Amino acid sequence: MTGPGRGPQGVYDQLNTTPPQAPSPGSGMILGAVAAPPPPGSPPNYGQLGSGQAKADFAAASSNGGWEFDPAAMDAVIKSLEDCIKNDFRRAQNEAVWLDQIKPPGDEVGSQGYAAAANKSGVEYKTFLQGAEQYTRSYVDTLIKIRTAYQEQDQAAIDALRQIGKID
Repeated sequence: MTGPGRGPQGVYDQLNTTPPQAPSPGSGMILGAVAAPPPPGSPPNYGQLGSGQAKADFAAASSNGGWEFDPAAMDAVIKSLEDCIKNDFRRAQNEAVWLDQIKPPGDEVGSQGYAAAANKSGVEYKTFLQGAEQYTRSYVDTLIKIRTAYQEQDQAAIDALRQIGKID
C-alpha cells in the first residue's frame, strides 16, 4: 500500500487491510456480499472456498491505484502459510488422533452417553481440521499461481524491452 510518506507495504499488508478495500471493478464481487451457505447436508468444498477467498483478497488488495506487487512479501506470506500447514495443522491432527476413540469409564448410561458425545465431538474436530487444511492449502496454491503470473508478466515485459533494445 502506498500513500503520502509511505512506500509499498507488500502483499501481506495488502491482504490484511483495515478497513477492507472495495472489490475491484469487474471482479464480480459486490461490496458487503457474502457467499451463500452450502445446501443442507452438503459439505462445503473447502478447496474452492480457499481459492475463491485468495482471489477475492488479492483483487481487493490490488484494486487501489497505489498498490505494487512485492514478490518478497508474497513469498513471506506463502512461506508462513505453508509452515502453518506443515507444522500447526500436522501437530493438531496428531493430537486429535485419539479424540474419537474415547471409552466410557463405566458401564452405565451416563458414562456411555459421555463417551458417545465426546467421540462425536472428536469426529467433528477432525473434520474441521481437515477442512481448514484444505482451505489453507487451496489459498496458498492460488497465491502461488498469482505470484507466478506476475513473475511471468514481468519477465515478458523485460523480454519485450530487450527485443527493442531498451535494456541489456
